Amino acid sequence: MKKVVVTCFCMLFAAFVSGCAPEATVQEKALPAPKEAPAAADAGAALNQTIDISANQNKIASYMVEECKKAFSPYYELLAFTLSDYEEKTVDGKVEAIFGYQVKYKNFEKDPDTVDYIKAAKAKGDPRYQQLHDEYLQPKEMNFHLKAVIEHNGSVTLYTNVKPKGIQWEKAVMSDFVLKK
Repeated sequence: MKKVVVTCFCMLFAAFVSGCAPEATVQEKALPAPKEAPAAADAGAALNQTIDISANQNKIASYMVEECKKAFSPYYELLAFTLSDYEEKTVDGKVEAIFGYQVKYKNFEKDPDTVDYIKAAKAKGDPRYQQLHDEYLQPKEMNFHLKAVIEHNGSVTLYTNVKPKGIQWEKAVMSDFVLKK
């Protein structure tokens, strides 16, 4: 459990840091990407093309969208879901897929000065107040390295890599990545 909490914290920190970088484009809905995702400039063109993906990749992409909606939509407005670097193989009759997954999101529309941590920063005269205020409504992204296994009964089991250097898969659900007080 400690590993999952540490992994979640690291991912949220990475999402915060990457959210500070300017975004070239934000797609409202993204199709599951082929093995190599198109560059941001080609994203619009890719949405108009027929993308050849396997039934397994489509099943995993649909599963991921639904799981992300269940886990994150109470907290954020979800903008786009991107599956990348998809590789699958069959192990013991089950399909195992390893892939990168990105969720683009933003906070719900509201005045940043009504948010507790921003109000507290303003009240204390925190030098980061303006940065927190300005970033509150900006799109951000969460990035994951995941493995999904399509079981014999057709259900999907998700795993996350909990080892910063190397690979160690542990069973997970997307709600594991929500930090709770």
